[in-house]
Amino acid sequence: MANLNAIGKLGVVTQWGALRRQFPDGVGNVKRNQLRWDMQIQPTPLSDIYDIRLSYSLERFPKVFVRSPKLVQPADDPIPHRYGDDSLCLYLPGSGEWDRRMLLAETIIPWASEWLYFYELWLGTGEWCGGGHGSPKPNESESEHTRSKSCPAYPR
Repeated sequence: MANLNAIGKLGVVTQWGALRRQFPDGVGNVKRNQLRWDMQIQPTPLSDIYDIRLSYSLERFPKVFVRSPKLVQPADDPIPHRYGDDSLCLYLPGSGEWDRRMLLAETIIPWASEWLYFYELWLGTGEWCGGGHGSPKPNESESEHTRSKSCPAYPR
């Protein structure tokens, strides 16, 4: 089991080590208790290859940025599920989906790959199939709101 610090959070060095083991082609470092990890992700064999950067410290939630290729934003349709700093919205902070006791290599990185898969589907269909948060329409269940029946399932 990974080492936990006194308040139950996995330290950034532990996170860095797990990333190195799980993704040996990635590169990163820990400086002043801040983790940076750069790697490539290809969500499916037919997908583009994306260069991403993960930034994390115990004082902030993890952030994932797509460094290249530049994400395409058709016309006036903003890319869904991104924050104002262009980091990917991978989970709802405070919801319990992710916490500092979880390995980034087993959660945030796979979620970033899923986000990129759903981004590619969105480019082709104009519909975000990856779920998310927000208010459902009247008479619409949360599952109907977050995933359309016309959206293909994520290949596992």
